[in-house]
Amino acid sequence: MILHSDWHIHSEASYDASLPLQQILRDAQQLGFEKVGITDHLNFNDHAFVADIRRSARDVAALQPQFPQLVLGVELTPIEKPLFDYIAKTGSRDGYEPPATDKPYDIELPMTLSQLKALGIRYAVGASHWRVDLPHARKMPLERDTIIREWYRQQMWLACDERVTILGHPWYIGEGLWYDDFSVIPASMNRDIAAAVKEHGKYVECSEGMLCDPLTSERFRHQYAEFLRELFEMGIPVTYGSDSHSVFAPDAEKAAAYLEAAGFRDGDIGEVKESDLW
Repeated sequence: MILHSDWHIHSEASYDASLPLQQILRDAQQLGFEKVGITDHLNFNDHAFVADIRRSARDVAALQPQFPQLVLGVELTPIEKPLFDYIAKTGSRDGYEPPATDKPYDIELPMTLSQLKALGIRYAVGASHWRVDLPHARKMPLERDTIIREWYRQQMWLACDERVTILGHPWYIGEGLWYDDFSVIPASMNRDIAAAVKEHGKYVECSEGMLCDPLTSERFRHQYAEFLRELFEMGIPVTYGSDSHSVFAPDAEKAAAYLEAAGFRDGDIGEVKESDLW
C-alpha cells in the first residue's frame, strides 16, 4: 500500500471520538504505518475544549517514550472573532449572542502558536467545518454557492495562518452539498488555494473520508483524487489523514486505490518533515 503514515487521528480525548491511544497504535502497526499523528479537536477556546486538548497532550506524552512514532498535533477549527473574544472574557460559550454585522466576521483560531507549543503540540491541521461569517449562519438554509464562497474564504485564511501546518480535508462538508460532482467548485478557487498553500509552505491533506464517504459519488472520488494529484504535481506536499474517530483508518486500502488510479505512487503521500514540526 502507498500509505505509510496518518496525520489526522482523534483519540478518546476528543469530545466526539472513542479511540484509546493503545488501540490506535496496535491498529497502525498492523497496517504498517510508521508515523501516527494525534489531532484531537480544539474547536473553541472555552474551558471544555482546552481541557480536552490538555488531556490529549498528557496522554500522548505518557506513551511517547515507548512509542516514538507518536506525534502530538491538534485539529483547529475556524471560529468567528466575536465569539472568540466573548469566550476569552467569560471562559464559556454560554450566553453568547452574535453581534449584528453587514460584512463577514473576521476569523480566529482557539489558541495562539505559543500556547500550542507550550502544550507540546508539534503541528496543526486547520480545517473548515461550518460557516462563521454571519450571525446564526449555521442555522441558515444550505445554499450551495453561498457555502462554497464561505469555505473558500476560510480555506484561503487557513492557508495563510502561521498556526496551520496541514490544510485539512479541503472542501469537506458534512451535508455533502457538492459530493456528486467536484467540478462545481470553481477551478479559480482551487488555483487560489493552491497558490496560497504553496506560498506559505503548507501541506494539503488527503482525507480518507473524502474518498470513501458514502455520500460521495464515484465520479467525485476520482475527481477529488485527481485534484490532489494536481496539487502534488505543483510541488505541494500531500499527507494522509484518516480522520478516525471510532475505528482506525477503516478505508485506508480503498482510499489508496483511488489515489493510485490518479497517478500516486509509493512515496508520493508523505510525512510532515521534522523541519516543519514545531
